[in-house]
Amino acid sequence: MKLKFIYPKFNKFLETYPELAEFPQIAATWAYTMPPAMGIPILAGLLPKDVEWHVQDQNVEPINFDDDSDIIAISFFTPQSGYAYELGDEFLKRGKTVFMGGMHPSMIPDDCQSHCPSLCVGEGEGVFQQMIEDFRKGCLKPRYKAEAYPTPEQIAKPLKGIFDTQDKYDWHASLISVTRGCPFKCDWCNVPVYQGTKTRLRPIDDVVEDIRELSGQEFYITDDMIMLNRPAIQRYMMELCDRIKDFNVNMFMSCSPAMNAEPAYLDAIARAGAKSMYTVFASDPFSARFYARHPGIWERTIDLVKQLEDRGIRFFGSFGVGFDCTYEDQFDLILEFCHKAGVKTAEFFIATPFPNTPFWDQIMAEDRFILPRDWKKYNCANVVFKPKHVTEQQLVDGFVKLWKEFFQGADFEVGLNTFHQKAENILKSREYSQAVKDAVARGLAKQQQK
Repeated sequence: MKLKFIYPKFNKFLETYPELAEFPQIAATWAYTMPPAMGIPILAGLLPKDVEWHVQDQNVEPINFDDDSDIIAISFFTPQSGYAYELGDEFLKRGKTVFMGGMHPSMIPDDCQSHCPSLCVGEGEGVFQQMIEDFRKGCLKPRYKAEAYPTPEQIAKPLKGIFDTQDKYDWHASLISVTRGCPFKCDWCNVPVYQGTKTRLRPIDDVVEDIRELSGQEFYITDDMIMLNRPAIQRYMMELCDRIKDFNVNMFMSCSPAMNAEPAYLDAIARAGAKSMYTVFASDPFSARFYARHPGIWERTIDLVKQLEDRGIRFFGSFGVGFDCTYEDQFDLILEFCHKAGVKTAEFFIATPFPNTPFWDQIMAEDRFILPRDWKKYNCANVVFKPKHVTEQQLVDGFVKLWKEFFQGADFEVGLNTFHQKAENILKSREYSQAVKDAVARGLAKQQQK
């Protein structure tokens, strides 16, 4: 049996705003190509030994519709779904059996079902193997969903090295998973719906061994939960940090600004190798108070930037605009904060309701979606619903303003030194259109003339 995994294309920010690509400092922010997310490496590790398989990433290579694979397995998030549906339809025309799974199919399965004969809803452990077995027996079902979430011991380890030999990517940081599930139910996040509201911490020995294998390398922890201030999580992470502190790794982490900012905790992750903290400002209660200029939250967040930077951990702010908790001053507020806090690394995104999250349900109930729906625009770079406190044009104009004004005064070589990125990388990238590459070339030419 032969199986092809496909990671569908998604539209990058610069494809929506190619005029921003003329700014080398902005282009450099997006001048990296990463391998597919963790879903495919996990599923690859679950395959029976007699299944031959390979991966195609539509972002960096054309899809071969004529190979002899028996199964086409497409794993994708919402921004990829428009392309995923097109791929599924094309393979169905050619008589192939198509599996679909991942975050988007799990959140809105009825929308996906017509594009594939078999759908995996939820986490793949225990389900994917059954799909393969039923295909062998000729009794494949239209939809599969596990009766229970995998226990911490059942969470599968992703297969390592499946992308390392390819020359298609320029950032090879490995992915490490520590938890699944989240109890906080932030209105725009799909994790509690997809993975449940109970936090499952993987056995610490397993995580330590995963990281030991990466000694001397970079890796990205995919879970926001590990930075939240819960006693059980803090105890787990303090032990984990102590056990990996001599492994000589560069650790990239993420959370909201509500993260655990206890000095002892920040000291521990710094000793363990933390180099960057991707911090997302969205519509969670903490971020909402930030956007409302709550004095205590404002000062705490400014101090958070200092606390991280003083420990050699780059604060990477990701600021959302267009949420219902933001107002006309949101753009100036973000720029003011970045200036006062000395933020060196930042990005900006447009609020996007993802399927069957509370945010989605609210926008649906209030009839605020912009229709007809184009899934390819659900990449946090487009306005896909009617914002509450600004017009659609004001939101786009403010979004572009943020990118231009933040990077106008930023030293992007300092801001991106953790990531080793250069705008020139886009010129040789397989991900970007010629229009974006031409814009980057014009920007680099202007820079050289200064």
